[in-house]
Amino acid sequence: MQRSLLILSALVFVLGFSACSHTPRSGSSTTQPEKKRLALEQALMEADRASAAGLKTPADHAAYSAATEKAVALWLALSDEKTRSQSIAAGGIYSLQASWPQKLLFDELIPASSIKGRELCHHITREGVGVPFVAHWLPTPERKAAEPFMKEAGYMVPVTATLEFRRTGQGTRAAALVLHDPRVNETVRLAGQSRPLAADLSAIGEYIMARKKMQMSGLGALLNVHKSMDKLGLISLERPAPDRIPVIMVHGLMSRPATWQNLLNDLGAEPELQKKYQVYFFRYPSGVPVVFSAAKLRAQLAVLHGELEKRGSHIYGHQMVLVGHSMGGLVSKSQVQGSGDRLYVNVFGSSPDKLGFSKEERDSLDRLLNFEPNPYVNRVIFIATPHRGSEIASGTLGKIGRRLVSLPKSAMTGAFTALQSQAQNPGIRKLLAHGIPTSVDNLSPESPYVKTAMSLPLRPGLHIHSIIGNKDGLPLTDPRCTDGFVPYHSSHLDGVESELIIRSGHSAHDTPEAVAEIKRILRLHPKSF
Repeated sequence: MQRSLLILSALVFVLGFSACSHTPRSGSSTTQPEKKRLALEQALMEADRASAAGLKTPADHAAYSAATEKAVALWLALSDEKTRSQSIAAGGIYSLQASWPQKLLFDELIPASSIKGRELCHHITREGVGVPFVAHWLPTPERKAAEPFMKEAGYMVPVTATLEFRRTGQGTRAAALVLHDPRVNETVRLAGQSRPLAADLSAIGEYIMARKKMQMSGLGALLNVHKSMDKLGLISLERPAPDRIPVIMVHGLMSRPATWQNLLNDLGAEPELQKKYQVYFFRYPSGVPVVFSAAKLRAQLAVLHGELEKRGSHIYGHQMVLVGHSMGGLVSKSQVQGSGDRLYVNVFGSSPDKLGFSKEERDSLDRLLNFEPNPYVNRVIFIATPHRGSEIASGTLGKIGRRLVSLPKSAMTGAFTALQSQAQNPGIRKLLAHGIPTSVDNLSPESPYVKTAMSLPLRPGLHIHSIIGNKDGLPLTDPRCTDGFVPYHSSHLDGVESELIIRSGHSAHDTPEAVAEIKRILRLHPKSF
């Protein structure tokens, strides 16, 4: 107690002396950098005073947080990317030295308190000391070229800032500004005690949801595919981590990655899952045929595997988890099946070697129709997936949707040219007469793709799970048992490790029951290898 009083008395003397000695004289001119340094000195004084008092009261916590947030803003204003790690003199009393995890990249720190959006079902925070921020590394052409999974949102991770103080000499104080990863560090030692580290794990989701330009329109990407082709690909909110298992979320028809934000947010509430998994999103314009989206996902997973290998991960690159909703489940399923010649035969009525394609034409079609099971995927979670199609796609709504979907020529040029070269073949002639099938066509129970996909075997040793909606709670044997879009008999697969039926419509992936089931499966996954 006596030692604390001595420290507090000395601090009051120092701060009082500083306040007197650094008051600008009347009529003196002060430059902008000098003003910022003086403002930084004042912010550090306030944080130092609250810290020295032991952060025992809510008022101390509030004063410390407000001063820390102000100090961070001034530190960024007084430094740039090259000088941030250098010490900054703040007035005559303080020097500020910042540090952060080696892997953390950022151009700006956005205070979580300034993000006002409330789009998510739950706002996940942790009470404690420090100030939560969103560390944002902005996308530039150079960075996007070097980072295959960086998109228009850039990279964003949660951080929490703390200030710690110590005496360095007669009348001088050193302030250590530390940026922590609150997903890794749940506590921090501050003012002589171990304390919970504050966190706002929903701030990133709210920030993205509030900025529409960072998102793709689900309806627009269905109807005007050509406008969204440049957005196709695997997305990550941070660099691939070699010590975390990739979970790839694949959205469905007329949807977008934002459909997963509540699930992503709830996964963030589990420290165990945060440390073990990194979430990626596969974004694609959902009007294109399933085989086209599946081929792109296959290529992107190969790139991800290569990135993990480069970073020294030789295990997790073969333990990927796919989570597919609705048509995204069909795109995911094609990753773990081998097609052989079956798609060729079912679509064109003949094996490829008998269709007369040149090598170049055959290569274009093989990328879509001839594939092997993906060795990088070890577990798949199907949610409301129409494995056997949906009658809605065959009815009036499907016909309207089919007419509205506009496929870009650039996406299908190689395949379309190859088909035109063999238009004399009856199967190909019939296909061309109706136009290249869209994703809506692929969802019909009569679709050659749906029928073939159901006949293709899944890779042996794979872990498969189903989550299925039952909107009205009917018996599973009732033909009317459905989620409102996909009937139970279409979503059901024999031989899966688990099948969860929930009282839900087609958006089953957004329900608390589905979120809890996905968490259960992810906790189980590392024990399987």
